[in-house]
Amino acid sequence: MNSLPRDMQHISRNDLDNSLPCRIAYLQEFLEFGPDDIAALTSGQRYIKLIVPAIVNMVYKKLLRHDITARVFSTRDSRNETDPEMWVKEESPQIQNRKMFLRWYLTRLNSDPSKMEYWEYLDMVGAMHVGKGRRYPLFVDYIFLGACLGYIQDAFLEAILSHPRLELDRKIAIVKAIAKVIWIQNDLMARWHIKSGDGGGEMGDDAQASRSVSSFDSEQQDCLGQLPDEDTRQGSVCPFSGLSDFSDQPSLRRHPDMPEQRCPMSSHQDVDTDVDVTWERPNGIPKLRIVAGEVVGKEKLDLSILKPELERC
Repeated sequence: MNSLPRDMQHISRNDLDNSLPCRIAYLQEFLEFGPDDIAALTSGQRYIKLIVPAIVNMVYKKLLRHDITARVFSTRDSRNETDPEMWVKEESPQIQNRKMFLRWYLTRLNSDPSKMEYWEYLDMVGAMHVGKGRRYPLFVDYIFLGACLGYIQDAFLEAILSHPRLELDRKIAIVKAIAKVIWIQNDLMARWHIKSGDGGGEMGDDAQASRSVSSFDSEQQDCLGQLPDEDTRQGSVCPFSGLSDFSDQPSLRRHPDMPEQRCPMSSHQDVDTDVDVTWERPNGIPKLRIVAGEVVGKEKLDLSILKPELERC
């Protein structure tokens, strides 16, 4: 290899593909994730913990809104488009159980990122959502994982930024740190769906999965907070419980020369054509708001509190 310029650091593609510590170190260096971010996350833990239950409820309402994500709770595989005999509902014991596991995951996400065990756990979450390291395989397409992470991040950031008593500099520090952690989690989801080219290893092979999950033996709980075969005994599966973020998804813009494409949402034979399937337009009202130390959803929010802010927009 030719000598590098004085200020250039060598990064091995093979190391990125096959060494989790090297991959994490590179991502942290590139994103400038450091002691200030860890301090911000530590100081913000009490505020983040406060909004976790509300975010969990929002996530499951979203997952159960579309058949393509709701059916995974029955099929264990988002590639399987066979409708279940009975669709799960939010109030069902199965979903209430899944909510508990997602709360555990988000609490774990809000722990100490200075330890390598933290990042090994996030990588294990990615591996388990492609059926690796599990006795009973589970597969969730990356589009649903990434979308769910983005939705979670959006809720986190909005709630922190709208906190009534946090100083602006603390808000900025906390949301920056959350965004970086969630982006790294997103990469640790994507790496299991993407095979490297000839120059590197394959992140999706079983050997790599075994290395990734090696820190969590059979006596420890998986990303759902369960023992490996417990989800089968309970007859329920959480396809998105390992979720927490990713944010920096570039907005998709249609090129002027590209013909407009429409989603055939009414193509399913059982769709009720009388149901309005138009998307909700953003109204500027936060999904979550902290009022008098309590997290309030927008459906229960006194809009008079926000009127001065909305008038300034």
